Amino acid sequence: MNRAVRAVFFDLYGTLLDLAPLAVVCEEVAPGRGESFARAWRAEQLRLTWLRTIIGAWADFQSVTSDALVWTARGTGVDPSRASSVVADAFDRLPVRSEVQTTLDELRGAGLVLGVLSNGTAGMLDRALANAGLGDAFDHVLSADEVQRYKPHPAVYALAPAATGHPPSSIGFATTNDWDAAGACAFGLLVAWLRPSGPGETPSVGAPEPATSTWADLPRFFAP
Repeated sequence: MNRAVRAVFFDLYGTLLDLAPLAVVCEEVAPGRGESFARAWRAEQLRLTWLRTIIGAWADFQSVTSDALVWTARGTGVDPSRASSVVADAFDRLPVRSEVQTTLDELRGAGLVLGVLSNGTAGMLDRALANAGLGDAFDHVLSADEVQRYKPHPAVYALAPAATGHPPSSIGFATTNDWDAAGACAFGLLVAWLRPSGPGETPSVGAPEPATSTWADLPRFFAP
């Protein structure tokens, strides 16, 4: 239990929303290879965000996602036009994880401000949350668009204290992504890393280590 926390923000893709169904969608364009295609698409999507942030060549997440899809299709012998027509909106249709609603209800009941902090564009976030039944679940939905940088750049995490008026040390952040947990810790947020099953550590970048947690434990970890 942490009595300093006043707000809790969540990563969206892969945290609140389950990425596993991407493999099913991608199976339509890469039969027998849907899972590997989806993994490659996601990896390229993230790689492009990091490269664009480093070199200062901004493009929004919708464009990055589309570019990553085309790159993945070309590299795996899939027609890019067909891939775009079939799965281009897949990130708008991801399902919410089964544990999310109960966790949000408990955190809301504890009086905490709730938010999303994501690389997605404002439009992508609105569509994804609405389609997942979470359209009214958050007080703040913050997009990297506002700073034209991508996580784990500190400017993105700084959106949370700017929006809430609370210092980083009073803001919780939950993510399944190890690199996101490392970035948020380096910025000074109180991070709960929802570590995937199996052993694992966050990248060794000199940042404080996040606490590891499960969905069931999040309310006890963050609630005042």
